[in-house]
Amino acid sequence: MRTLFLTCFLVLAAAGLATWLTEPDMSSDVPVLYWATDPNPARIQQVAEFHEWLVEQGHTTADGKPIVELRLETVAADYKGVIQGVSGVSADIIQCSVPWYQSIGLLADVTDEAKEQGFGIDQTYPALEPLLSVDGRQYGFPCNVNVMALWINLDTFDKLGMAPPPPSWDWDTFERIGKEFVHKANPAGERQSVFFVNKFEHPYMIRAMYRSLGVSEFNETMTRSGLDHEGYARTLARIYKWTYVDHIAASAAEESAFSTESGYSGAGLTLFQLGHYGMYNIGRWILIRLREFKAPPRVAVSHYPYAEFPNAVIGTRVAAVYAATRYPREAKLFLAYLASKKYNMGIVRSADALPPSPEYTQIESYTRPAAFPHEWGSHEIPAEGAETIAIATSVSPFVPMATVDRYTKKALDEVMADLATPEAAAAEAARRIDAEIQLTLKESARLRARYDEALEVQERIDSYRKQGRKVPMAWIQNPFHRRYYLEKGWAESE
Repeated sequence: MRTLFLTCFLVLAAAGLATWLTEPDMSSDVPVLYWATDPNPARIQQVAEFHEWLVEQGHTTADGKPIVELRLETVAADYKGVIQGVSGVSADIIQCSVPWYQSIGLLADVTDEAKEQGFGIDQTYPALEPLLSVDGRQYGFPCNVNVMALWINLDTFDKLGMAPPPPSWDWDTFERIGKEFVHKANPAGERQSVFFVNKFEHPYMIRAMYRSLGVSEFNETMTRSGLDHEGYARTLARIYKWTYVDHIAASAAEESAFSTESGYSGAGLTLFQLGHYGMYNIGRWILIRLREFKAPPRVAVSHYPYAEFPNAVIGTRVAAVYAATRYPREAKLFLAYLASKKYNMGIVRSADALPPSPEYTQIESYTRPAAFPHEWGSHEIPAEGAETIAIATSVSPFVPMATVDRYTKKALDEVMADLATPEAAAAEAARRIDAEIQLTLKESARLRARYDEALEVQERIDSYRKQGRKVPMAWIQNPFHRRYYLEKGWAESE
């Protein structure tokens, strides 16, 4: 038995030594950085161009080669990032939620380097500031930016003799045009096969709708959910009406059955191309797929409908530097690359959402790509929205956004299945989010102290509101409430 154990030990030791000797970092002449990101084929080209950019900018070894080698780590990077980070084995560059990752100490402060190397927040969309910084310090930079909206098949509207929807519209206008569309598109007496829009499921559209009634996921200091609100219940009720009463949006069951029976295997963009959806809820990356079609439709864009307060949701795929990276200087160069012309032009050409730097949305190769005239006129609306009505998602340091999205989805699902009234679903979502906040606080004394400070500020805000006094903007952490309070005249501008 001892001989067997000794043999196994020697074999494992030899295998370990072989692995160590052949480890990629060990065989490289320069430091190796790992970028944890999504498994998109475009990342390969972006890595290659990062190496080119290093040489162009003079970040080279004595023999003219890049001073660092970048490699991809794409296996479920978004899920295992926190576990790897707290274990000390994270990738050097992380795709992540800055407010959440920073709250647990995983990110490096890049503020000073951002100013020196030209990737500060002033180089991207101002509305993204809450997603890139915490307490005035910067921790990341966008890989790309998204303002999702309703993409319109202009050919479908032409066939029905209808003008395309306007770029901005309220709920009543959306409903009126939607009813007219489905009436004209579906022969009387036959099962409905054409819908004004695909099913309501993406949280960005629902978020923009309830925000338009003054509702946010959280209160002003992010210490409590704000969803136990009449405006959230009204939003859920309106979505139900549009789906099951007006039939201008496909239900989950209709969309599934329709896609399967049509033989398209649930390919929503194919159904959009063929005119079964007049509009499709998606980001600018829809163009990546449409450009693959032999006969892509002409497209336009409308912002999400609003009740009272026009708004859009701006999001971003953020790159941040792991606090414990062995190569902090080299890793921060990658963020400088994301702000470069080389990288931004790659996003412009690929249509992979909006480029990180707004200046590149004003050039002709963005607005009127020569090879794709069917897209002309569609590119401006998301870019304009990013700089005017867009507000970042409100991310609390006290609860992961994925948890919030899970409970808001549950609320919508229960209303759509007639398992709860809109009011009950709204109250339950808020209750569950508040419970999750308390669970987080039990596990972190540092967050508990921060929470207690924020709670004191919230009490002052509530007191000012009851007295009809304007609230200092410095007290408000929620990006939605910062914008909404100014719009309503409830806050003192900074």
